[in-house]
Parts: sequence; C-alpha cells; structure tokens
Amino acid sequence: MEAFYFGPSEHYLFGVFHPRQGPSRNEAVVLCHPFGQEYMRAHKSVRRLAINLAALGYPVLRFDYRGTGDSAGDLTGVTAEDWIEDIGFAVQEVMDMAAVSKVALVGLRLGGLIAARAAAKHDCVSRLVLWDPITDGASYVNDIRAAITEAQTEGSRSRLITQDGTMHFNGFCMPRAFQDSLSTLNLTDLAPSLHVPVAQIVSHEADEFSAVRDQFADRAAFHSELAPAPHNWNYVDHVGGILWPKPVIDAIEQYFGQARA
Repeated sequence: MEAFYFGPSEHYLFGVFHPRQGPSRNEAVVLCHPFGQEYMRAHKSVRRLAINLAALGYPVLRFDYRGTGDSAGDLTGVTAEDWIEDIGFAVQEVMDMAAVSKVALVGLRLGGLIAARAAAKHDCVSRLVLWDPITDGASYVNDIRAAITEAQTEGSRSRLITQDGTMHFNGFCMPRAFQDSLSTLNLTDLAPSLHVPVAQIVSHEADEFSAVRDQFADRAAFHSELAPAPHNWNYVDHVGGILWPKPVIDAIEQYFGQARA
C-alpha cells in the first residue's frame, strides 16, 4: 500500500495505491467514495474492498476528490464536473502506475453516480460497478435539504442552511454550486452513453435500484445482485458509526473474481 499525491498542482489529490498481489490482470480498479458522513462510515469497507481486489490480482487506487479528505482545498467553487474530472485523473494515474490499458470504476452511493458520468467520458474505462448508487442527483440534494429542514424544527446545530445556500449536514458542507451541478446528473439519462458492462450490487431493495435494473435489463453485460447488509449510511453517533456491509464487499469481490485475467 502506498499513499501519495497526484493530479494538477493547483488541486492535488490524495490517493492510496494497492499493488496487485495475485495473478496479474490487465485491468486496474478505481474506487469512488460517497459524500460527507457516508465517506466516514464507508472508509473501512472501501479499504477492505481495495485489499481484497488487490489480492485477486487487480491494482487498486482509492482517492479523495478535490476539496475532501486529504486532497487540497475545500468545496468552495467545486462542482460535480470537477469530481468527474478527478476520477479521470485517478484513472490515468493508476494506468501509469500499474502499466494497464483499462480500468474498472466502483462507485458507492454518490460515487456511483459520479463514476457513471466518468465512465461515459473515458474510453479506457472497462466496466462500472454501482454499489447502492444514488441514481438522481436532484433527489439526493432535495433529500438532504428535507432532512436539514426537519432537523431545524428540533433545534439541530449540525444541520442547517446558511444564507448563501450552503447546506451543512452531519459535519460536512455542500455549497450551492455543487448542489446545482449535482442536480443535473441522473443515471437514467446517462444510461444510453454507457457502453461498458455495468453491475449493480445493492444491500437492500429500493425503487431506484429496481429502475436501474429495468433500464439495463436488456443488456447482456448487465449484472444485478442483492446482498442484504446494513445500509443506513447517514446515521450519526458519537463514536464514528462505522458501517460494515460485508455481504456486499464479498459480492463485489466475487464479481471481480469471476472475470478473466
């Protein structure tokens, strides 16, 4: 495992590279995080998935988008398109580091929607794995706004909307520019431009996941799987609230394990 910085000097990105440990495969994996508190709850799971995939022979890169984690800056002025561009930087970086010609993207929650847009833009992306994906950016933003509004009636200080429209939610902020850009993304709209194999692996049943299955049902290269597991990503407690959905991690590992080297 190697931690390092990469990308443009004006907004360098923090990454962790897991070199392949098993039989060599000509495909790397980039793991795309969710947003905010969900990132915190998922960190252990994403790290474990990276280790497991590296053991199968896949070089893996997990990284922080600009304005998040250990990457440069904050989210002021950052848009969803910037995060999509960051995935492109990560794809190129892992291709150079691992000397591979193709890269799979695995996106959790908001990371799935962002990764889908990136997959549609980059020919070197070989497949897309959606883990409990956010399927509609506008609905996601509205859900956060509704949760903040409800919390305000209870006098919450950790959930509020400031005068400039920035939403503060569970210790993380989402500026208005990011909200507006995210609201233009919808997985159904992106589907026609996705020409790579797509897998949706989910921890629970939901209408939006069913809609994705219906959207991709006629594609031979579509894989859908339910792996029941804990999935309350936005729950907050005083000790960090790590979520450990091992059945989903195992299902994603099995999906990659069945692929040809």
